[in-house]
Parts: sequence; structure tokens; C-alpha cells
Amino acid sequence: MKVTFPQMGSLSIPLQSFLRDLKIDMIVPPPLTKRTLNLGTKYSPESACLPFKFVLGNFIEALDLGADALIIAGGNGPCRFGHFGELANDILKDLGYDFEIYILEPPISSIIEVFRTLSSDFSLIKAGFVLRLAWAKLILLEELKKFKLMESAYLSKGVSQRLDNKYLELILKAKGHKELSRIKEKFKIELLEIRPQQPNNLLRIGIVGDIYTVSESFANLDVERRLNELGVKIDRAVFLSKWVKNNLIFGALGLTSNRQVINAAKDYLKEGVGGLGLETIGETVLYGEKDYDGVIQLAPFGCMPEIIAKSLFTKIEENLEIPILTLILDEHSSATGVQTRLEAFVDLLQQKKKNPKTFLA
Repeated sequence: MKVTFPQMGSLSIPLQSFLRDLKIDMIVPPPLTKRTLNLGTKYSPESACLPFKFVLGNFIEALDLGADALIIAGGNGPCRFGHFGELANDILKDLGYDFEIYILEPPISSIIEVFRTLSSDFSLIKAGFVLRLAWAKLILLEELKKFKLMESAYLSKGVSQRLDNKYLELILKAKGHKELSRIKEKFKIELLEIRPQQPNNLLRIGIVGDIYTVSESFANLDVERRLNELGVKIDRAVFLSKWVKNNLIFGALGLTSNRQVINAAKDYLKEGVGGLGLETIGETVLYGEKDYDGVIQLAPFGCMPEIIAKSLFTKIEENLEIPILTLILDEHSSATGVQTRLEAFVDLLQQKKKNPKTFLA
């Protein structure tokens, strides 16, 4: 079998590492493009959300390249993500594709059996070793992303992309933890050397929302890069490692590693609403308490958990005096429209920073 998976942010790097080291044949799916979205939109139900359209389109591209096994995470609750695998399976079978699909969800034993089936050289000891390295790569990618978002104000698109391409390749090829540590130090040094001079008192914006839309830059029309180019420091609340811990590790045990965020949300939302709706509220409150200048919510059109979160923002804005911008994205969203709204929001925050009474008025 030749295994594939959907692209989502930097997920491809640790997944490639994990599958390669377990000697699982794979087809790396193409990067997301307009063609990916067009394919997904063409064959998806009209009510399908943007992330599903990208996932379906990416699966079609990979199947056309020779893949015959699909892997995707599962889940439950009101968020549609947990049903992506089953829905994609039905649509792709109807289109005539011949493949197997493996939906990764608790218990852990069922996930182990998936990779035992796919690997030609599987053992629990080896799987543990390669999983540890793949996880270390994911954590490093997220750490470098956090550092870059905070330290890249006014960095141009070309310079930013070249830096990313260089270090993504190094991380993919890395064979051990010491090598990853060296890559981390080199990245930070190089970024600080090439970035423009950073003025004092730059705006700080927190990013919250749906995990796919936040993580995948093509899906959100490069919001983070655009904000950096506008001279903004960014802190992103949503990362894949958090989702894995809460859903595949702690969640499987009936626990949570997210207590601070849940507690922060309790005055506005006491129960989970699926997806990251509760986390969106909690993280927004925490940004307000940390005196961030603003918050941006990224969500696909029709995402019920994020719609519920958005309905509570007015109260948070009033109580914590923090402006919140919601960007609802679908296949009709344009880069020009997003750029215009970001520029207007940044202008608002700069005015508020100079004269706080402006926002209160």
C-alpha cells in the first residue's frame, strides 16, 4: 500500500518522518493550491466546511498520484471534523477510487493496529522510538513558529519563505534529538540576523479559532505573514500538539491538559461546544488579561463551535477592553479582502494604543 494524508500546516514533516522510519510506503500529498480547493468544492456537499473541502481535494490529488491508503484523525462531538474520514470515504468511493481508509482515534490500541497493518517492519519498541522523534520534530516546528511569529515584524514574504523552506528540509532530514537542538539554535540566530530592526512598543495580536484554518496558511490566506509584514507581533493559541494531547492522549483518559484555558472561559462559556469553541473563548480572555492589543479569530464558514464563540465576543470586548476581529473564510474569500480588513484592524489598534479612550467611545 501507498499511504497518504491531508496537508495541514507543518504536519507533513513529522508525519513523513514517522511513516518513513516505520518503512511505510507513502505518497506525500501536494501542497494546497487553488486547484486543491476547486476539486474539494466540486465534489463536497454544499454545506461542507472549508477544511473538509481542502482535505477532500488533497486526497483526490494524492490518489491520482498513486496512493491507495488514506489516514486521517477522527473524533466526536458537534464539530464536523470527526466525520471527515467517513464522508470523504463515501464521496471518493462514489467517484470510483479504490483505496482503504484508516481513521485514527482512541483507544490507543486501535491506532497501534493501524500502523502494524501498514508497516513492513513494525514493533512496539521501534514505533515508540520513531514516534518520539516525530513528536520532537512537531514540537520543534511549533516552537520555531511561535518564535518567528513574535520576532518577524516587517519581515518580507520572500525572506520569510526562504527561511522556512531551508529549515523545514533540515528538520525533515534530521535523524536525532541532538541534531534538532542544533537546528533550533541556528534558526533563531539566523532569523534575528536577517529580520528588520524591531521598533519598541509593537502591537501584539493573539490568534484563536478553528485548528485547521489557523494552522494552514493557504486556507487563511496567509494572515500571519500579512500581520508580520504590517509590523505586528503574533501569538498563536492553536497548535496541533495541544490538540493531540487533549484529544488523543488526555482525552482518551477522561482528563485535560487545558485547565487554565477552561477556567478562563467559565464566566462566558461553561461547557464544551465541539471543536475548539471553548478554547477560543478561554484563550481570548487570557489574551485580554495579558494586555494584548487585539485578538483575531479565524474560522471556516458554517463552523458551529466558532460561531458560538463569536457570539460571546461582545461581552469579552466590553469587560476586557480588547478589540476582536473575526475572519470567516470559505472558497470565495479573497486575499485583497483579508488584507483590507487586517490593515483596518491594525489601524484601529494603533489608534487605541495612542488613545485608549478612542476604543471605549
